[in-house]
Amino acid sequence: MATIRKSQRTGGSSTTRLQMSAVAVASNEDLLREILTRLPVRPLVRLKVVCKQWCFLISDPEFFISHARRNSRSNGLLLKCLKQAPGLSLVPLEEYQPPRVLPFNFLNKRGTNVLDSCKGLLCYSMADLHDPMLISYYVCNLSSGDSTRIGVFDALSTTRGRVVFVSFDPLKSVHYKVIFIHQISSSSSDFLLKIDIYSSVTQSWKPAKDVIVPYDAGFKNEAVYMNGAIYWYDQTRKAVWYLDLDAECLDKVPDSMDWQKISSVKYFGESSGNLHLIATCRLQTTLLTIYEMKQDRSGWFVKYHCDLSVLADAFPRIFCAHYDNLHVYHLLCLLEGETKEEATLVMAVPGELISYNLKTNASKTLCQFGMFGVIYNRNGAYELETLGIKTYQYLETLARI
Repeated sequence: MATIRKSQRTGGSSTTRLQMSAVAVASNEDLLREILTRLPVRPLVRLKVVCKQWCFLISDPEFFISHARRNSRSNGLLLKCLKQAPGLSLVPLEEYQPPRVLPFNFLNKRGTNVLDSCKGLLCYSMADLHDPMLISYYVCNLSSGDSTRIGVFDALSTTRGRVVFVSFDPLKSVHYKVIFIHQISSSSSDFLLKIDIYSSVTQSWKPAKDVIVPYDAGFKNEAVYMNGAIYWYDQTRKAVWYLDLDAECLDKVPDSMDWQKISSVKYFGESSGNLHLIATCRLQTTLLTIYEMKQDRSGWFVKYHCDLSVLADAFPRIFCAHYDNLHVYHLLCLLEGETKEEATLVMAVPGELISYNLKTNASKTLCQFGMFGVIYNRNGAYELETLGIKTYQYLETLARI
C-alpha cells in the first residue's frame, strides 16, 4: 500500500508541475507569442476561442507579420485546370500526395472564374444570378474559406482586355490590394487602359490614371504584378515591358540576353520578390538558362543554368522518340528560398508533376497528373504547348479579409 500511495503522490506532483508550467507560459506573453508563431495557420485559428487573451494576441497585426516571417515557405501549388472540374486543387510540395480538391463548391459553379491568387488570397468573379450583365468580384482566404465581395462591375465594361492582380505581402502588412485593368477604347496605333485599385485598408476602390499603351508594346493578359508595376513578355519583339503604376510610366526593361542562342521562353514569373525569365538553348533544348531582372530594372543577369537531361533515367517520357529534338515538359513555377540550395523548378511531365532542385539535381514526383497539350512545329523544331493549366504558389495565411 505504501508503494501505491507513493506513486499517487508522484503522479499528483507531476500534474501540479504541468499546471504550474501552463500558468507560467500563459502569463508570459513573450513566451506565449514565441510558441504560437511556430504553429500552422489552421490550429492557430481554432486557438482563438481558448480565451480573450489568445484571441487578441493571434489577431494582433504584429503577431500576424511575425508568424508570416517564420512560416514564409510555400505550402503547395494551386492548380487550376481551365477545361475540367474540379475548379481548384492543391498540390503539396513537401511529399508525394494526390492533389487535394479544395472544398469550395462555389468555384465550380457556372459563371465563376478564378482570376488571380497571391500568397493564400484568391480573387474570383461570379455572375449575378438575377442579372447576368453584372459581375461580382470576391477575395477569399483559402485557409479559412472566408470570402468578401469587393465590387460589382458591368459585364460589358470588362469584356475587353480584363486583367486582375492580387497584391499581398504578409511579411510587411496585413493588408492587400486588388488591381483591376481593362481596355476601354482603342485606335489604329494604341489603346486606352483603365486601372482601378481596391484597398483593404479603406475597403473601397480608387481610380488610377488611365494609361495609353501602344499596340507594339504587345500587352496581354498573361502579365505579372510585382512591387507596384506590371510586367509582361512580348514574344513578337522578344522584350519585357513594364507599366509602373506609381510613376505612371511605360517602358522596356533593357535587354541583356543573347537571343541568337535562345530557342524559346518557357516561363515568365515572380518568385520571392524577383522577376524571372527561363529560356531554352537553341542548340540543345534541354539546357535552361534562368535570368533574373535587376532590382533597379536596368537589365538581366543569369541566375542559374540547368540541364534537364539528368532527368532522363527517372522520367524517360520527357524525351519523345517520335519527334526530333522534342522534350515534353511544361514549367509551372520557380520556387526560391533563402539559399541557392532551396531553388526548385516545378514542372509537368507526361503523367506526373515533379520538382527538380537546381543545386543538387535531385528530383521527385509530387503527384500523378494528366497532361493536356498539343505538339506543333515551330521553325523546324517540334514543341509541346500545354493547354488549360494555371498555377499559383500557395501559402497559408492568417489574413482577415
